[in-house]
Amino acid sequence: MANRKGVFFVICGPSGAGKTTLVTRVRQRFPDLVYVPSYTSRPSRGPKELTAGRYRFISKEEFERRIRQNDFLEYASYAGHYYGTPRSEVQTLLASGRDVIKEADVQGVCQLRRRRLPGRLVAIFILPPSLQALEYRLDKRGTESAAARRRRLAAVLDELGALDLFDYIVINRRIVQSVERLSAIIRAEIASSAN
Repeated sequence: MANRKGVFFVICGPSGAGKTTLVTRVRQRFPDLVYVPSYTSRPSRGPKELTAGRYRFISKEEFERRIRQNDFLEYASYAGHYYGTPRSEVQTLLASGRDVIKEADVQGVCQLRRRRLPGRLVAIFILPPSLQALEYRLDKRGTESAAARRRRLAAVLDELGALDLFDYIVINRRIVQSVERLSAIIRAEIASSAN
């Protein structure tokens, strides 16, 4: 299957919807699925985040230099910090037939939909079962101030208005069932890309 191009799975959803947990568990089921961390200009939240491998931390100046050099497939600014997807890394993986997974926000998915990629983009939106459940998850996490949580909850309504950008929607009521649904989507999309 030398001419097969990879599938780019982009997982999106509000903070607290369970994206990170789902992606972590799905990656355990699909060891060949390559996770590409986002670059960010925000400082890490501690040693655990530094070793988790979800982000590559760079300065705001370095991020802006990379923007000017067109180094990102997509990028966004949130709460004064940049987040972005490395262009050359993802394109190289897809062109070589590797399947890629990463998280992005709605703004990033909008940008990716306008890009020409060497493989197919499959955008999946993860929803919490309710806004109350989302608020509870954000409170329980305890990583943000009350004002930041309110901003995130307000952003959910905007995100819901962009659901037509997505190929699939998974409502994350229970992790086990959501992992099954997400795994089924990935398995089906990889199988169809081989044809």
